[in-house]
Amino acid sequence: MEWDNFDYSRTKEMRDRFIPLEKVIDFVSLENNASLIDMGAGDGHYSIAFALKFPDSHITALEPGLNGSKLIRERIKSEKIQNVEVLEKDACTLKDYSNYGVVFFSNVFHDLPCRDGIAAAMGKTMRPGSKVVFIEFKKEADIGPPKEIRIEESTLKALMEANNAKLSGSAEFKYHYMHKYIINQKT
Repeated sequence: MEWDNFDYSRTKEMRDRFIPLEKVIDFVSLENNASLIDMGAGDGHYSIAFALKFPDSHITALEPGLNGSKLIRERIKSEKIQNVEVLEKDACTLKDYSNYGVVFFSNVFHDLPCRDGIAAAMGKTMRPGSKVVFIEFKKEADIGPPKEIRIEESTLKALMEANNAKLSGSAEFKYHYMHKYIINQKT
């Protein structure tokens, strides 16, 4: 797998410099007893942060890379965290989101070849009122993945609205934007 030997140190450095953790936690507005899946959890930074801040919640860290899932498991063990489950799975194979009140993507959605399928599956299977949160690189940012794979805010909004979700909040950082969508009532 291409993610098995991914070096998360550069990602960590960039995230720590440019994406304030507390602002992300506040923006997601997770509640205790909630169930969140961190799609492409990487080194588990957000999964662990949500788990520690909301100890009665259930966090699923979906990470297909062996290096990332190993880092998450090591941190869970060393910090004796009880509410994080590691799921070694490709995000494109997940078709049912009904067990999650929040689906969280941080700088991974642009990498997924199955974005349309994921958006459709979330819109069809998540309960009304559930949230989907994205952190993505701005198209014009000087750092990040190749500009041709980045997702414009308007493109992300159109995709989510076409799949039963409504934009309920947005925020900006120097190189990134955050969007929060609420899954609409079924019609």
